Amino acid sequence: MNLRGRQQAIAPVAVVLSFLVLIALVATIGGGLESYEWSEVTIADIDISAEALDIAEASLNVTTYLDNGGDAKSGEIEVLVKAYDADTNLLVTSTKTKVGEICGRETKSGSTYLKLPKEGGYRLQIVVFEDDKGIQRAETEIYGLARLEPPSTAKIAIREIDFFVDSVEVEGEKEYAIINTTLYVDNLGEDVSDLDVLIKARDNETRLIADRRWEALGVLKEGTTSLHYTELKVLNGRDYIFEVQVWQSERVIKESSGMVLLSPFANKTVVLGAKDKTVEISPEIKISDFIRPPGRYEEEGYKAPRPTPMPATAAPGFEVLPAAFALLIAFVLLLKKRRGGI
Repeated sequence: MNLRGRQQAIAPVAVVLSFLVLIALVATIGGGLESYEWSEVTIADIDISAEALDIAEASLNVTTYLDNGGDAKSGEIEVLVKAYDADTNLLVTSTKTKVGEICGRETKSGSTYLKLPKEGGYRLQIVVFEDDKGIQRAETEIYGLARLEPPSTAKIAIREIDFFVDSVEVEGEKEYAIINTTLYVDNLGEDVSDLDVLIKARDNETRLIADRRWEALGVLKEGTTSLHYTELKVLNGRDYIFEVQVWQSERVIKESSGMVLLSPFANKTVVLGAKDKTVEISPEIKISDFIRPPGRYEEEGYKAPRPTPMPATAAPGFEVLPAAFALLIAFVLLLKKRRGGI
């Protein structure tokens, strides 16, 4: 076969091969296009949970469920969550989360975390991107984050407050009372420490603070009641409100108060009706009458009294039996003696 004949024979084969390559290329590209065109990613559901990080800030978990209703695999999916202030409509924060590809007829979820101030409400906008192109959008609103309590808040209660007069001090013409304040603190949760208590003596008439003091509560064991005390110095003859604030992590978690009335220990001025004569009457009792007797309350932290356990032999049934048996033996011996005498 000459050269021209060979060229004529090769030409159809080359055309066929080129056609086959073109078909394969179109099929490959077309398949790739089909996987992107025919993926049908939609937002199936949205779950929102929140927890307080501290007194002012909350953490939001927005879980977006994405459903691919098509047969082809999707492109790279990302979820963008934006939080707008519900009152001003200003953007507060935004976070994007990668979900990845979603196969055909598959559902995937992505969790997005936001940190938000606990004040006011928010409008959340969720935008789904496929290969950097927005394909889905949804919105929802949330309120009431201010009611969330930090998980570390100690569960305590102030059961009672006792007041004692420790001593009386005279400075010039003024007399001061040293008031011992004893707190009964119940720990209703797990073991907790790093709690501080601020105790203030507020004058009931002027509302001014007469004295105040910080004390550390130490370690509070789970399910226990502990006693804690401090001393405040106040002017005698006045009435006071003793305010108690328990602090944890720079916030007040528990408050209580009690009254200390010292006005009965001050001289009173009265007007006699007939002649409008003013006289001064001394009190019938003195504040020193209420000073704790020495030794009655030892300086040992004012531990609550513990019941004395009964001894092992204190069971009533086992105490009576030996006594009854002894009486029976004595009766038998007495009876034999009388019979022998007869």
